[in-house]
Amino acid sequence: MFWVLTFATLSAFAPLRAQSPALLQFDLGDGQKIQLVRIEAGSFQQGSPANEAGRGADEAPRHVTLTRPFLLGKYPVTRGQFARFIAETHYRTEAESGPSGGFGWDGSRLTQRKEFTWRNPGFSQNDDHPVTLVTYRDAGAFLQWLSRKTGRTFGLPSEAQWEFAARAGATTLPSANDVAWQKGNSANSTHSVGQKPLNAWGLGDMLGNVWEWCEDWYGPYPNDNATDPVQRDSTLSDKPRRVLRGGSWMREAKFCRPAARYRNEAASRNADNGFRIMSFDVSPVLAAPVSTTRTAPVNLRADSLVTSRPVTSPDADPITYATHRSSSPFSFAWLILVPFLGIAFFILRAIVRAISGNLGGSGSATNFRYMPGQPLRVRLVDDGFWVVGDGLSVGTPITCRYEMDGQSQQTDVRYEGGTQGHFVFTGGRPANVSVSVNSGASPFRPMTTGMNTPTTRTIADDDPPYHGNPPAY
Repeated sequence: MFWVLTFATLSAFAPLRAQSPALLQFDLGDGQKIQLVRIEAGSFQQGSPANEAGRGADEAPRHVTLTRPFLLGKYPVTRGQFARFIAETHYRTEAESGPSGGFGWDGSRLTQRKEFTWRNPGFSQNDDHPVTLVTYRDAGAFLQWLSRKTGRTFGLPSEAQWEFAARAGATTLPSANDVAWQKGNSANSTHSVGQKPLNAWGLGDMLGNVWEWCEDWYGPYPNDNATDPVQRDSTLSDKPRRVLRGGSWMREAKFCRPAARYRNEAASRNADNGFRIMSFDVSPVLAAPVSTTRTAPVNLRADSLVTSRPVTSPDADPITYATHRSSSPFSFAWLILVPFLGIAFFILRAIVRAISGNLGGSGSATNFRYMPGQPLRVRLVDDGFWVVGDGLSVGTPITCRYEMDGQSQQTDVRYEGGTQGHFVFTGGRPANVSVSVNSGASPFRPMTTGMNTPTTRTIADDDPPYHGNPPAY
């Protein structure tokens, strides 16, 4: 009897059993899962020695200590995983929302075209290929969604975390042909993750396939030893650029070294740019207890993040409601009043709209707020806001200002129009939103504030790491 009770007790807690602490997995839905590997704290020699073949001048060696364990994606984020994010948020990447598209593969080089986005990088992909043509900001939007979905905070790895994990305790260089998809063996495309062997810590595709965005701004390494370094200064390069690591399918083998560094503008959208996720929350994943109540799926449209109410099982007994038919003449009076009530409603709504427009009222979570002196209306939702322009041409530049977590943010977009207007994704419910037409820019020309004008370039084999890809617009 004791053993029977013991078995029954353990069985009751079985749904809460944690996964292996070395490998965690999150279900993203629709058959897509994302795996993370726990990386323990430690020290290593960052950079490369002077005699390392193919090294760059920006790889000065230094001793780095990482004091916190962290989780790192087993593979770079795949096209299938990114598609789940798009399906649930209706987010549009910068290549999709921009007027000129991204830089995709035209058969011989990267070329900017409207049709080149994460959905079409210029070569065939399946759901297991790493997603490409994502900017630093696109990666951030994915991480915000994943953080909300899983209940733990995700970000990009620092440059030091990335190199520490890529080395996996090794002091010798692996053969790039054996461990990386690069220019010499890729046949000019990405490949499904996991085809090359994992490194000693169980991480795949750390080298080759796609460059991976890191948290840091690019700059020279300080001479001193470092503890948990992250470069926060954006002024140490010729222009503000973010770090990418790992090499790619279209770059030479010398870039597929753990020490090799790359840099590009945060808005660059190239067919060999991807990313990998990181979290300091290393607690094990607990499976949720099995529920006996069936619920309708969560509605995750961009304009409504409201969970539907539980629905009754089809096996349950139906509920019958008694009906009562009134024969009172008073009920017919309501039929006569309906048209008048409708007219009164529209008049009242017009008055409220006029008052809101004159005062720039804040409105409510479900109503539009009118921008004083602007042909624009804004409606807040749980992960961003909608902008509707009255009589505004598609392509008109708009400046959006808002606050997230107490921090002021600004983004410039091109108005897309549509039945609901233009959606601006913020990753959470914003505050103090204001939008205005940017009258200083032409509605149909790319905005070039702080960025290069788009050009088509051929990638030269002898370019330094940060000149390899075309500039972002």
